[in-house]
Amino acid sequence: MQALSTLLGKLFRYIYETLVSTGAEPSNISHYAIALLIMAVIYKLITIPLTIQSTKATQKTQELQPQIEELKKKYGYDQQILNQKVQEFQKENNAAAAGCSGCLLMILQLVIVIALFAVIREPGKYLFDNPGDIDKISRNFFWIKDLSLADPTGFVLPLLNSLTQMAVAYLGQAQTGVETAQMKQTQNMLMYGMPIMFFFVFRSLPAGPVLYWVAGNIIEIIVKGIG
Repeated sequence: MQALSTLLGKLFRYIYETLVSTGAEPSNISHYAIALLIMAVIYKLITIPLTIQSTKATQKTQELQPQIEELKKKYGYDQQILNQKVQEFQKENNAAAAGCSGCLLMILQLVIVIALFAVIREPGKYLFDNPGDIDKISRNFFWIKDLSLADPTGFVLPLLNSLTQMAVAYLGQAQTGVETAQMKQTQNMLMYGMPIMFFFVFRSLPAGPVLYWVAGNIIEIIVKGIG
């Protein structure tokens, strides 16, 4: 994990140093903030193809769910026979492989997220030879004077994150075509419960990581909307 964080940190530093070398820094948005936004774009460019594959795998599993329910009705009297029949059915329709693929893709995305968040959490460690130099640069983003501190309004950026999270979840639900009541309940929790929880959590977090997540959500909304 540290090796991946180091690699992403070098990329972050390269983007930041490139921005600094291009000329004067805008007054409303720092080079640091722009570098964060570019990192969000790069992350989405890497993971969106994986997300699309994962969505297809989920759709494949859901398309076969009615047939699996029929097998449960037919062989439910014997759990061993039922398991055998379900496994045979999934193998014939390549459903097991699709589900495995989706899990692997989710794990890969999680690894990238954790490694990248480590970079954003300690930017000085990756941007400069002397980590303390991070305090010498501008880190403003419009109404936020310092992205290492929480949003001074206490709600604007966290609210934007929650709203864009809901939009991402809604578009994902529409694309996968949730059918069963249990799946709908899970999706509704992800669509409403998690964003509401994150709103209160992100109010006290440094604004930098929250800005990064908002930018990533917006990119994903655009891509899913086009798709």
